[in-house]
Amino acid sequence: MRPLLFLIFVVTLFFYSCKQSSSKAIKDNEQFLGSWRFAEEQELDSTGAVINRDTNVDGLLIYSPDGKMNVQLIWKGARSKIITDTIMNNDGISSGLGLGFNKWSTEQARTIIDTYDAYFGDYSIDLKDQIVTHTMKGNLRPEKSGTIYKRRFQLRNDSLFLRDAKPNQYWQVVWVKNK
Repeated sequence: MRPLLFLIFVVTLFFYSCKQSSSKAIKDNEQFLGSWRFAEEQELDSTGAVINRDTNVDGLLIYSPDGKMNVQLIWKGARSKIITDTIMNNDGISSGLGLGFNKWSTEQARTIIDTYDAYFGDYSIDLKDQIVTHTMKGNLRPEKSGTIYKRRFQLRNDSLFLRDAKPNQYWQVVWVKNK
């Protein structure tokens, strides 16, 4: 009888701890949940001090409780070369998607592609290492689907600071929580 009671106790303890872990994960995500407006891109020096800012950007970042996220960005003027990402390097190749009936000139199409970005997917948060991971499911640029972005984060009041988790990356983006 004692082994059976002990087994019931262990199983109950196990399920209770799983429930606590799940509740903790939801609580940990709460600080990210909701929508964020893009404030600025920042170029940093090797000490982390801001040396250049680009506020010519509008954007929206949304984190949902079920681990889904999406982001949209549009540059309102000439884009500063703070983040040297692949979009800035013009690596997009048309895959022939869509109807293809637009009357844009090559320069107009390039401007649209180079000044707008959007993707959606899943996210996970590692509080210990302060990393948020975005796993793209869909992207304005189809060749980017499946890409994984790991971003080191800092939360300060209503601001979220994201930068590449790789070393020697001297930029970050600042998002402000929508109320």
